[in-house]
Amino acid sequence: MAKQQRLNPADVQRDLERFAAAVKETEKAERAAKDKSRKESDERQQRAAAAQAQQRSLADAQRELQKAVADVRQAKQTGRGRAEADAAWKVAKARVIELETGSAPAWAPKPPPVADVDTVAEPPMEEPAVEGV
Repeated sequence: MAKQQRLNPADVQRDLERFAAAVKETEKAERAAKDKSRKESDERQQRAAAAQAQQRSLADAQRELQKAVADVRQAKQTGRGRAEADAAWKVAKARVIELETGSAPAWAPKPPPVADVDTVAEPPMEEPAVEGV
């Protein structure tokens, strides 16, 4: 008959603690991998959305340029509004170039300055009239 070996409670406890620590490390690694995968997926989706937005902006700018070209032709034929049509063409062409290359051409018209919301003065509020004063 084989001799039955007695387990040392301290050894069993130590083995259980190592097993629990290994399980926790595995779960931690799995969570980190899932988080990394989710983050990469989110970044891919954001890049795709940005690319689509860029394409839409470029298509819109090209349509505006085509309209500006038609307006210039019309202005030349009628002899009216040529300066305005040329200015609109210049803005539209600069926008297309900027969207295609990533930077505006040197000759591009400068956009008008945008007023800072914080610096715009609000009219003073009138105090309500109090009767009997």
